[in-house]
Amino acid sequence: MNMASARHKIDGIPTYLAIYAALLALLVATVIAGAADLGPWNTVVSLAIAVIKALLVMLFFMHVRHSSRLVWIFAAAAFLWLGLLLGLTMTDFGSRQEPAPSSAAHIMLNE
Repeated sequence: MNMASARHKIDGIPTYLAIYAALLALLVATVIAGAADLGPWNTVVSLAIAVIKALLVMLFFMHVRHSSRLVWIFAAAAFLWLGLLLGLTMTDFGSRQEPAPSSAAHIMLNE
């Protein structure tokens, strides 16, 4: 199949308006989650909302939903790579301890 004969399915305007409304609702959810004190769950909730928004944009606005299997494989690999990077970052961040105050900072604060 060459590029001239390739047919792409295009979603209708009602679909795009529904996705737009969902993205706006997720934006409101992000603001509410940012204002709420969920303790250690703030990061988890914020990342979950961000992943849902990224999936909606990728599937509908980037037209991955109607693409070939090869595009799906690369899109899935990108999400797995992002998950790996976020997981390793959170592991590093979670394993750090609060640094002890240095004597120079202590002297400067007491002056």
